[in-house]
Amino acid sequence: MKHRILISLIAALLLGACASIAATTDAKERGILSTKMMNLSSAVDTYFESLPEMPFDTNENILKLATRHDPSLLAPEFQPYVLKAQYQNPYAVLLLCSKDGKQAIMEDAGCSARLDRQVTGHAPCAFTLAVQSGCQVKGGDPQ
Repeated sequence: MKHRILISLIAALLLGACASIAATTDAKERGILSTKMMNLSSAVDTYFESLPEMPFDTNENILKLATRHDPSLLAPEFQPYVLKAQYQNPYAVLLLCSKDGKQAIMEDAGCSARLDRQVTGHAPCAFTLAVQSGCQVKGGDPQ
C-alpha cells in the first residue's frame, strides 16, 4: 500500500512539474506571437487603408497581399494556428485561434500600438473587438 501511495505521489509531482514547464513555454510562445501579431495586424491595417471597399477574399489571400512587401511578417510561428482578418472600415482586426478554429488565443486591431486582447481562459474563436473612428478600440483588455 505504501508503495502504491509513493508511486502516486511521484507521478503527481512529475505531472505538476511538466505542467509548469508547459505553462512557461506557453507564456514564452505567447510573447513571441504577440509581437509578431502586432506587426502583422499593422501591415493588414495599412493594406486595408489602401482599398476603396471591403475585400471579398479569403483570409489567406488577404494576409498574403498585405505582406507582399515583407513576407516575413507572415511568420512561421503562425503556422500551427488559424489566423482570421476582419475589415472594420478602414481598420483591420486580426484574430489568432487554435488550429481547430475553436479557441481564441489573441486579437489585435492593427491601428493600435499594443496587443488589444489576450485570451487566457476559454473563449470561442470569434471577433470581439470593435474599432471606432480614430482607432478607438472597444472590447480589448484594460490598459
